[in-house]
Amino acid sequence: MAPRDDNERALGGRDYRKAFGQFSSNKTQRISTLKPVEVLFDAQSDAGGNVHTIDFDKGDIIIKQSGMYLIIAGPQVGKVRGASPRWIDLWLRVNNIDVPNSNIRAVLIDPEEKTVAIMNSVLPLNRGDTLNIVMAAETIEEGMGLEAIAPDGEPTIPSIIVTVVQLD
Repeated sequence: MAPRDDNERALGGRDYRKAFGQFSSNKTQRISTLKPVEVLFDAQSDAGGNVHTIDFDKGDIIIKQSGMYLIIAGPQVGKVRGASPRWIDLWLRVNNIDVPNSNIRAVLIDPEEKTVAIMNSVLPLNRGDTLNIVMAAETIEEGMGLEAIAPDGEPTIPSIIVTVVQLD
């Protein structure tokens, strides 16, 4: 049997040769500048029984092995005030470079409504690459951003959930 390296781990007799990770934030993140801001994460799911084949540090998702990746993000967007239609954009950034064709836009009108704006992309990523979700808004006057909700008797609804899966 060949020796295992960092990218091939055993857990309960199962080998993980493809990287995967799920990241989320249980914090509301409001936009306070008209410049793009990185979304922060505060949790990584233990879907693999405490095996983390992708790391994170606040807003940085750090790739540990090269390959083709599927990235799916579900940010829950909302605003605090105002009745005019206003946009909020979210997109991917790799190594501080914006990823073309990764931007999504949600238009918010009613402060009582929340919207999950799904974004997805397939990208080649290399070991050591840093992946970020970035957001920007039309205005800072209406308290736009990502909203976490803590319903009584239910799990917290994260402000964002991001799933990263190696395809090859």
